[in-house]
Amino acid sequence: MFADYELWLIAWCFFALSCGGFIKGALGVGTPLLTVPMMALVLPPQMAIAIMAIPVVIANLWQFSQAERSSAVVRRFWPTFVGILFGTWVGVKILSVIDEQTLLITVGIAVIAFALLQGSSYRFYLSESMIKPGGSLFGLSSGLIGGISSFFGPMLMVYLISIRGLDKRQFVSAISFLYVSAVVPWTINLYLFGILDEEMLIYSTLAAIPVTLGMVLGQRIRGHISDEKFKMLIIGILVVSGASMLWRAFQ
Repeated sequence: MFADYELWLIAWCFFALSCGGFIKGALGVGTPLLTVPMMALVLPPQMAIAIMAIPVVIANLWQFSQAERSSAVVRRFWPTFVGILFGTWVGVKILSVIDEQTLLITVGIAVIAFALLQGSSYRFYLSESMIKPGGSLFGLSSGLIGGISSFFGPMLMVYLISIRGLDKRQFVSAISFLYVSAVVPWTINLYLFGILDEEMLIYSTLAAIPVTLGMVLGQRIRGHISDEKFKMLIIGILVVSGASMLWRAFQ
């Protein structure tokens, strides 16, 4: 199986997966955003996406299982969880009739604009009474966009950095919980549609090893990042996410 691939290609993918795990461990987000484009330099894009299926499920389940007061996270963000599930179902349903390019351009520009706003002195925050209703809407939009394009993360990051007082530990706990509701159905769909076949399933399972190693190192680094710097790094990830949407739109 591995004889079909040269050693340098395997080494590059191992490096890319480790980098993705490092970002995930340090910031709680960003694994596919970094890893898929890096692997797509040497692999077919569909293969690069399929390889990430098992690592993203394991990474988010692991991070959420380590979260302190995980039951409190569930109580606070369950409306967002439900919104993601419903939005994903709707997104998949309308995938065949919607103009994906227009959607990606619109959302990509909006995400970049919001990220720049949150990085300025004119930051937008949700009031405490709007966290659950707002979470439903952001979850719905995240699932809708993700169901159409596989970009689940940006709207969830926009939502969480709009909650006043959410520190880096709470952010990682919440984003891991919410990602699970997106990536588990996504992985099942990859399998049902034959993208994640038996060979890809083996590759994807093995890919969890370098991702996990990277996460362990990233988690140690996170302890040395202040909450303010953490938020600015998340804003940077959002800008990259929006740029990735625009890049995808014009491919």
